[in-house]
Amino acid sequence: MLNRKLQITLIYLILFPCGLRAQFSNLKLETFQHLDSNRVKQLSFQFESFSFIKNNEYFLKVADGYTLFGNILSPKICYQPAQNVQIEAGIFARKDFGNNSFTSVQPIFTVKIQKDSSQFLFGNLEGHLNHRLVEPMLNFERVILNRQETGLQYTKRKRNTFFDAWIDWQKMIYRGSDFKEEIFAGFSWNKKIYTRSNFSFSIPLQLTFQHRGGQTTVDTGQVITNINAAIGFEAEWRIIGFLKKIRLQHYFVGYRQNANYHPFFPDGSGAYFNLTAETQVMNLMISYWNSSDYLSDAGGDLYQSVGRTFNYGKVVEKYRNILIIRAIKDWKIINNLYLTFRFEPYFDFNNHGFEHSESLFLSYRQRFGLSKIKD
Repeated sequence: MLNRKLQITLIYLILFPCGLRAQFSNLKLETFQHLDSNRVKQLSFQFESFSFIKNNEYFLKVADGYTLFGNILSPKICYQPAQNVQIEAGIFARKDFGNNSFTSVQPIFTVKIQKDSSQFLFGNLEGHLNHRLVEPMLNFERVILNRQETGLQYTKRKRNTFFDAWIDWQKMIYRGSDFKEEIFAGFSWNKKIYTRSNFSFSIPLQLTFQHRGGQTTVDTGQVITNINAAIGFEAEWRIIGFLKKIRLQHYFVGYRQNANYHPFFPDGSGAYFNLTAETQVMNLMISYWNSSDYLSDAGGDLYQSVGRTFNYGKVVEKYRNILIIRAIKDWKIINNLYLTFRFEPYFDFNNHGFEHSESLFLSYRQRFGLSKIKD
């Protein structure tokens, strides 16, 4: 375990780098799409695939070690009856390698309405990484494990403003159901308040709600709403040369449970610091997480104060103190086909443990015009 003086020095170097967005840019893995005004009255077919392998070599009592390996396919038919409206229908299918059956097969249906830089979605949402939440609030692996979100969503994407608000209705109850309804909702906002040719400064604000309740269920368990929030600042320097960008991000993250009974903690907090260097070869990032009594239903396993392991159960670790190093490389194979590699070792100061994760993603999306629909 590093001594306290070294930990303080590390925090200082991250906070005040010499000479020197949420976390890493995951744009190649996002699925957000603006409507194309040239496709009015056009029926088209969109093929989307996401191939993945993610290996977590974790052995401590906080997060399970496992490997995710397989394909996700999302073919759909799209039709734009007007310049600002699109209707999508298709199939979502996830197939894990080593499993003769599909892990998940679900329908896709979305009505999308766009006005200028704003979109309103009803049905299947542009979820997971598209929300751009910090990892203590939203697990990166949801791009595989929780790729489907359904409900309502409003987004606004402009040059200096990002806003995303959504309601993901995860579990529906009916009269007499023996379980509770589950809703995951929130918003993510990032505003650049100062911009120059080689520098920008922005303020992020994020809030999520995980609700379990309902009035027509026979489940008499506690109605629970877990609230998570993050606020901070982001500064980015753009450089011409081998080192293209330096990004400094600080987030202060909070948790609170709105219930009369708290099995673990009624509230908690954490600090999340990131220093990123984007180079012509790859992107490198150093992250430091320090928290007390922090929980997030949707957050990454490594950041939690209650373990999520199969072998050890819900081991309580009141304080979390970890350093993560990330190396990411994106390759454009051809148009619309991207390969992404990630290597993410981390050191757990409390448990004196060094563990690592590596992943490879192949994402492809192509849209083909079928025919024009006449009035």
